[in-house]
Amino acid sequence: MFILGRLPLARNLRFSSRNNRVASVITAAAVRQDASLWTPAPLSLIKSAAESLFHVSIDVSNSPNLAASCTRPGQNLQLRVPDVEKLSFLAIASPPSFAVSCGAFEFLVKSIAGSTAEILSGLKKGETVELSAVMGSGFDMGRIDHPVEYPTVLIFATGSGIR
Repeated sequence: MFILGRLPLARNLRFSSRNNRVASVITAAAVRQDASLWTPAPLSLIKSAAESLFHVSIDVSNSPNLAASCTRPGQNLQLRVPDVEKLSFLAIASPPSFAVSCGAFEFLVKSIAGSTAEILSGLKKGETVELSAVMGSGFDMGRIDHPVEYPTVLIFATGSGIR
């Protein structure tokens, strides 16, 4: 119950036999949150790409397992900046093989006032951020018909980070 006492929702619950299911869900959420693995990694490049867009490259050469976990285009991860409470979800812009061969993840980040992305865009090369595990199933490129006939495939997407 110690960890549950720190969760706002848990303070409002009375734990009885009827609430065991709710307590179990809260416990699972608390454990998952505390068990998140964060990998420190330095910024290797940060430069303006357009008006409010930044090209960000993060060195993961000292984290080969993290680099190898990016296996498909379209995967993402969470980034946190030290001493900043908000996390940022970032789509990995570099090809999956790039992280293993070059030791870096690349991102195109839109800086929005008051966001973690704005703080990230103000950091300098060499400063350290923390990365979560790679998430998402990505795009199954094997489902594209006739890859021999179409050796180059362009995928265009929009999302919450692109306006």
